[in-house]
Amino acid sequence: MKKIVLLIHCFALFVFSSCDKVEAPYNEAAIIPVDTTTSVKQRKILIEDFTGHTCPGCPRAAERIAQLQLLKPGRVIAIGEHVSEFFAAPEPGIYNIDFRTATGNANDSAFHMSDLGLPTGMVNRLFIAGSYRTEYASWASIADTLLQKPAEAFITITNTYDTTSRTLNTSVKSEFLTSLNSTFKLAVYITEDSIIAAQKDNLVPNPSDVLNYVHEHVLRTSVNGTFGETIASGAVANNFSVNKNYSKQISTLWKAKHCNVVAFIYDAVTKKVIQAEEKGISAN
Repeated sequence: MKKIVLLIHCFALFVFSSCDKVEAPYNEAAIIPVDTTTSVKQRKILIEDFTGHTCPGCPRAAERIAQLQLLKPGRVIAIGEHVSEFFAAPEPGIYNIDFRTATGNANDSAFHMSDLGLPTGMVNRLFIAGSYRTEYASWASIADTLLQKPAEAFITITNTYDTTSRTLNTSVKSEFLTSLNSTFKLAVYITEDSIIAAQKDNLVPNPSDVLNYVHEHVLRTSVNGTFGETIASGAVANNFSVNKNYSKQISTLWKAKHCNVVAFIYDAVTKKVIQAEEKGISAN
């Protein structure tokens, strides 16, 4: 289902001529292959898309993520964080769903994402030119640069889900693939794909309401707190690993079969994400 939706998003780029042109690095040369063996552990990146259902330009950022996930399969992990009173607060009528979360609001406040409007986002929480805010037009070039680098860490997620009790048990193994020196944290979130709900879109003729918009990688909650927990501090040796186990109740408002566990390791000092991973809950 997710792959089909991604194709639909990219097809939309060609239907609407006013949309961003698919240019370099959007070509065959930009496609970074996925290693099909288990011998190479590749770097994956995290894109956090700060968005809102009444933000008419926000679908363009979602489309850019869809493009990148198609061009770099398995290597771009995304989280859609619905934030701001202006763009994400529920309203009477078709925008009556509240996708905001305590975790998304905390990230918005900590990184000053919606201060200058939406859409905006972060790629690996990099601090660039005095800001964590990164506009979607630059996500592709940043992704290309990052994905050429060898992985510094690797994450393995194992999920088991009880459909009767709606209890998720997840095990997250973090491995460091090079010697590092800092304090590193692991954050674990839950996202949901394929949510059909209204979205404003400035490429749609008036009224600009898309009633059956497909919201992807929507942040639902954190598993171990907004800013996660420390898994290593000081000199971290190559091949050091740590396992963390969590249990979380999946809300009846979410479709478990579309939910994913997203985990990422980041430097607690610089906030830079060094590795990310995603794994579906795989429920019926």
